Amino acid sequence: MKKKALLISSFFLIVVLTLAGCSGKDTTEEEAGDPAKNDQPVGQTSNITSWDSPDLAWKKSTDPVAFDTYIDFDWYPVDTWGKDDVSKEITKRTGVSLNVTKGSDLNQLQVLIAANELPDLVFTSNLVERFYDPDIAYPLDELIKKYAPEMMNLLDPVEIANNTQPDGHFYALKTHYNNDEAWNDPRNLPSPGDAGFYIRQDIMQEIGNPPLESLEDLLNVYQLVKEKHPDMIIYLPHPTWTNPLMEMMGLTDQNPYTDEAGKVHIGFSNPGFKDYFKYMNSLYRNGYLSAESFAYKPEQFSQIMKSGNVFSASYNSGLADEMNKVYDDNGIQAHLVPVLKALTFKGEAKLKPVDASIGWASLFVPKTNKNPERAIQYIEFLKSPEGDALTQWGIEGKHYTLNEDKLLVRPEGFNQLKVTDTGIGPWYFEASGLGEGVAVSSGALSNPKYSSSVDLLKFRKALYVRNPALAFVKPKADTDEFNINVKLSELYTNAKVEIITAASEDEAAKRYDKMMSDANKIGLEQLETYMNEAYQEALKKYE
Repeated sequence: MKKKALLISSFFLIVVLTLAGCSGKDTTEEEAGDPAKNDQPVGQTSNITSWDSPDLAWKKSTDPVAFDTYIDFDWYPVDTWGKDDVSKEITKRTGVSLNVTKGSDLNQLQVLIAANELPDLVFTSNLVERFYDPDIAYPLDELIKKYAPEMMNLLDPVEIANNTQPDGHFYALKTHYNNDEAWNDPRNLPSPGDAGFYIRQDIMQEIGNPPLESLEDLLNVYQLVKEKHPDMIIYLPHPTWTNPLMEMMGLTDQNPYTDEAGKVHIGFSNPGFKDYFKYMNSLYRNGYLSAESFAYKPEQFSQIMKSGNVFSASYNSGLADEMNKVYDDNGIQAHLVPVLKALTFKGEAKLKPVDASIGWASLFVPKTNKNPERAIQYIEFLKSPEGDALTQWGIEGKHYTLNEDKLLVRPEGFNQLKVTDTGIGPWYFEASGLGEGVAVSSGALSNPKYSSSVDLLKFRKALYVRNPALAFVKPKADTDEFNINVKLSELYTNAKVEIITAASEDEAAKRYDKMMSDANKIGLEQLETYMNEAYQEALKKYE
């Protein structure tokens, strides 16, 4: 098989060199050996303007092919192809199967790059800048031009602009992107990873449903609960998630934000952070929040939540639904609900979540790929509405039907199925934001008893401010500003717990001032100058 491939490659190389010589072009040996750079007069453009066309490249190439694939997420729910419904169906429709390796260490990928031992496909969100190099990965635009030219007609020009690098190429199309049309679709919702703040409805009723309109009211509620249940954990924040109480104060953690004048700043440099830290410090000093909660691992957080001995908590949008099912299944008298209001602080409602996302993870085609033609055609399938629906919703008629509102109606017993059985979700290497949003919002139909996440995400969507230009202010690797950003992140991560757990409010304020003084010494001003220049340049993409 290898000899046959070598003969074909040799013949192809001779043809290309001959054509190059006849045309008078200066074609290097390296370019001649790169199948993506061997442009020919035919197949460069296409008149196809619909994903429904029978002439899409992926539909014409369905012979069996296997790709070694590295998934750079140790939490991924699957690592074996062909055992679930969706992966089997993908192979049936496209001929593609994957030999999957799941990463267990974020450093593994760097080792593979350094050793030039990358597999055929890589799915990651970790330091993706390493792949923005034509010596490491194929530019997708070149593969599309050569092997699936109609795909360029079908992609959103803004999405292409979002992913295009300074060298003029795009090496991946980030998953879960929403353009304005997709975002405004009433079926669409923010990411299920959005932060939520939760309280126990049963205990609120027990203490007489006191007012809860502000963060000041919350302190009173906590005091009442502590008096009634002295052994209960009053507030348990997830150790790795954005704190929604911070968002209630209009703050963005470490993420950049723009001030009223349109200037970009790193999140924790917002002057409002001093009030946030004072507030969190008051929770700590009054016994509503423990220092240990910041050191818990995610598994410990989950275990404590499942005990039913927590009054309020913060995590992603699905926490209440997940916990309520656990409580119901185990006969625990507890019911968690999301707070569906913007709690005011000092009389002002400041909750305005910022959507600066142009997507999440990226699927790359390394230069070590054995068959880049089929690789880009597989990507074309995944990117198509057909592939998107299959990977995010399942098989129509088996896993869902669409109702008149184009929401998913799941069959009886669906909620008892495991992802390892259905394969819905994990094989979505080119997932759209709308596809995910429809799946989430449809949860209210298929599982109404446990669908508070839909209510929470609808509430948050109405408050969202979209500013994708902020996605481009992150410093590039190997720059001074990149190193400054890393050091500032470490400073903030290490200092925030010390500030919150200070013995007094004055001490908390002093520790905050010390953090900001250290940030300025590290180079906060230099970083923000860089970010503002990058922001102004990024704004041009949307003119």
